[in-house]
Formats: sequence, C-alpha cells, structure tokens
Amino acid sequence: MKPFRFFLLTSFLFFFLLTLCAAAQESAAPKIAQNTINLPPDTAIIARLVAKFDSARLQQGDRVEARITHDVKNGHQVVLPKGALVVGQVSHFVAPPPGVLYGVAINFDTVELKSGTAVSLHLELQAIAPPPVVPINAITDQPYNGANHVRADEHGVEALTTTSKGVFNFPDVILGLEVSNKGRTPILSSQTQRIHLDKDSQIVFRVTNP
Repeated sequence: MKPFRFFLLTSFLFFFLLTLCAAAQESAAPKIAQNTINLPPDTAIIARLVAKFDSARLQQGDRVEARITHDVKNGHQVVLPKGALVVGQVSHFVAPPPGVLYGVAINFDTVELKSGTAVSLHLELQAIAPPPVVPINAITDQPYNGANHVRADEHGVEALTTTSKGVFNFPDVILGLEVSNKGRTPILSSQTQRIHLDKDSQIVFRVTNP
C-alpha cells in the first residue's frame, strides 16, 4: 500500500472512532432540555429524600436528590409527573465556632424526568418533616403493608401538603436563605454542627425566580 493511501485510511479510521466515542458519551449523559419548565412562582412541589442526608458525610458539589410524589400541574396540565427527581447540589458549608449556627447551602435548580431529560427549575425549601412512621411508597404514596385505609398521619407524623411551611419534628434544624450577588440559595442550619435527615424525609419545595 502506498504511503499516501495508508495515511488517508488511518485518518479515516481515527475520525470514525472519534465520532463513535462522542456518540457514546452523548447517549450516556442526561438529556438537557433547551427550555426551562414554566411553572408560576410559589408553586409547591412535594417530594421525599431518596437517601439519608448527613452533613458530616457531604462534600461541596455532592448531589442531594428528592423524588416528587404528586403530579405538579399548571392549571389542568401536568407539568412535572410524580416520580421525577429534584436534584440539588451542595454549594458550600457555613462552619462557624460552636454556639453559632452551622449551615449547608444547597442549590436546587434541576429536575430530572423519567425519560432522563434534565430541565432547569429554581427551587427553595418551603417545609421539611421526617418520613411517616408507616412506610410509604414514594411513587404511589400508599403504605407498603397494603392497609390502604390507614393514613400515615394517624401514626405520629403528618404527611406534608402544598400549604405546609417550616420545620416539623426536627427541633434542631432551621430553614433559611443565603442572599448574595449570585442570588438566593436555600440553607439548612443548626446549632448542633451536624444535620441529619432520614431517607424518605418529606420536603416541600417552592418554585421561585432565579
């Protein structure tokens, strides 16, 4: 084979492999939507923590995930179906001396749909509470034991609603906002220097403008 033809064949194979690698990376990454979701400000979104939250084990940049348990509608149209994932990212920690409020700032600005599409939506924390004593399926919102006539709030912890505000049954936790030139960032604060929330803890998010 002549050197020139060998060079052309080698170049073709190289660019072909580059194209395959790029396609594989694109298919593996979450699909990013070009448009943000249109929901009116103050729209409430009810969700449950996917995993336990322990500030002592978190690092800057870690994901904090909560699964939506009720369809979120704009009028009669379902904009966010239950099962979608609210994704937050630890922005930074506030670690002052003992006796002063310790905090974890988290940006909640992405929702991942079941299809894998990621959409932009700026959220703040409206309410948090422990999980109901009766194990609740995060998708159907029904007890696992099949006793569908038993309500979770009859077992000690009320299920949060879209009108719930504040902190329930977490005596050492405070909900707040950190305001800077970059905008408003939700922050969980405590005087105990550590914040722990169980898996399936209830969260109500509120849609806000960035």
